[in-house]
Amino acid sequence: MSARSLPWWLLSWILYGVLVASDHHFRFGVPNWPWTPAVAYGIWAVLALGAIARTWPRLGPYAWRPLVIVLGAALAGLDIFSSSGMAATHIDGWMRALIGIALVSIIARFVPGRWARWWFGQEVSPGTYPRSSR
Repeated sequence: MSARSLPWWLLSWILYGVLVASDHHFRFGVPNWPWTPAVAYGIWAVLALGAIARTWPRLGPYAWRPLVIVLGAALAGLDIFSSSGMAATHIDGWMRALIGIALVSIIARFVPGRWARWWFGQEVSPGTYPRSSR
C-alpha cells in the first residue's frame, strides 16, 4: 500500500465501519429510505475504486472495476446479512447495495480525463490500459 492510496483506503474502511455500525448499533436518524444501501455502498465504491487504482495501478481499469464489485458484494453481504430482521429484506438490501456498486463501476468508464486522473491517480482513457503502448 502506497502513501498515495492510504487516505483512500482509510476513508473507505471508515465509511464501511459507519455502515456496519448504523445497521447494528446506531440509527443515525437517517430516514428508512429503501435506496439507502445503494447510495451508501455507491459512495463506498467510489472510495474503494480510487484506493484499488492507486494500490495496483498496473492491473488497469478492466481489473479494478471487477475487484470493487467482488469486494463490495462480499462486504455488503457481511454487513446486511449479519443484521437482524427478515431474510427477504436482507436480500433486497443486498441487491440495492450491489446496484449502487455496479453503477459506480459503470460510471467509472465514462468519466472525463481530469476526473479520472483525480479519482484513479493516473491517466486512464476508455479502451486503454495504463502505461501501455496502445
